[in-house]
Amino acid sequence: MEPDEVDSTTPTVSRRAARWILTGCVISLVGSLCAIGYLAYSQYRMAHDDRIESAEAGISFVPPTGWEQRSQAKEDGGRLIYGQVALQRPGSEKGFILIGKLDQSLFASGEADNAQAACSLGSGMGEFFFPAPGQRTDRAVEEVKGSDASGNSCFYRVKFENGSPSAEVYAAVVGSGERRWWVCWLGDATAPVDRAAAAELAASIRPL
Repeated sequence: MEPDEVDSTTPTVSRRAARWILTGCVISLVGSLCAIGYLAYSQYRMAHDDRIESAEAGISFVPPTGWEQRSQAKEDGGRLIYGQVALQRPGSEKGFILIGKLDQSLFASGEADNAQAACSLGSGMGEFFFPAPGQRTDRAVEEVKGSDASGNSCFYRVKFENGSPSAEVYAAVVGSGERRWWVCWLGDATAPVDRAAAAELAASIRPL
């Protein structure tokens, strides 16, 4: 074969095909870098997030954006009516979140199943904080998966007979080993429950 002859049996790649191959390689590289960056960011956030610790409840957690720990209505020597932690938006009296350990002080602790416990908790909290007659609607039970604790949530709305804005109740029960904790977010149509944020809060619970 002469030096300037081309072997017709050797496969060749057109310029167009080469560009597509190069583009695919670039996209794969960018995708890999994004995945690595997201993983690094997640690890950084887990190590540096603004967690709130409650030694009394035996947990730490990440509050929803814009919510802060504060004192709720207290009685019996300065103890919260329910739970060990109360959260509320600064400057707003509408909507609040209660968090605590699931112990024998709550009827829901008698339910071994987390979904049933969450619904029992939500029912009791709704009756206590929203005692006016009404009809419950939009009930939903979902799974809560956290890196340190997991369980279930239960949500429903109450349409009041007196025409007041509909109430919203979100309750979650999560556990790690034999220990369990709960979250209850109460709001209404004027200050609705952010169910995605509530699920993130419940999933962020970490035993101390």
